[in-house]
Amino acid sequence: MSKLPNTLFFVILIVSLFPVYCSIPHRVLPQKDIQPSELNEPTLDKKVLVASRYSEFKEAVIEKLKEAFKDQPVYIKFIGLDELEKEDANQYNAVVMLNKCMAWQMDRNVIGFLKRYEDHSNMIVLTTSGDSDWLPKMEGRNFDAISSASEKVNVDEVANQIIDKINVLIEGSR
Repeated sequence: MSKLPNTLFFVILIVSLFPVYCSIPHRVLPQKDIQPSELNEPTLDKKVLVASRYSEFKEAVIEKLKEAFKDQPVYIKFIGLDELEKEDANQYNAVVMLNKCMAWQMDRNVIGFLKRYEDHSNMIVLTTSGDSDWLPKMEGRNFDAISSASEKVNVDEVANQIIDKINVLIEGSR
């Protein structure tokens, strides 16, 4: 009978430490952000924020976004996810965040940004994952979520999904 309390103690310990264990990869593994840049004039009425970690796949998606909007009257600001905390989602018609699923979670900067706002209706979150079908399980989620494997063959499809969603947001506002 004395083994039951010990077993129960270890089960409780494991369950309580699981969230900490899942956040370790986000804190320990180095994450490289994209280089900040801008497309078009910041004085334009339509504004989009794109925040992303760096990967060849995400960079290729960003290049497709730049191509699609280079001749449009839309200002786009590109930043790394570490810079999200300095931004106000209410200043943009659309906010696009490109991140990677690690330990069954979105990037901690994306989670923190989403938690700052009750209204996520102008937000688009792309999460890359190995199985390409992981979507965030966030209570009260009302942002557009896209999932993809980080493979070059998916770049056009994913970029077009994001472009379509941005167009809906910028045409439906103001």
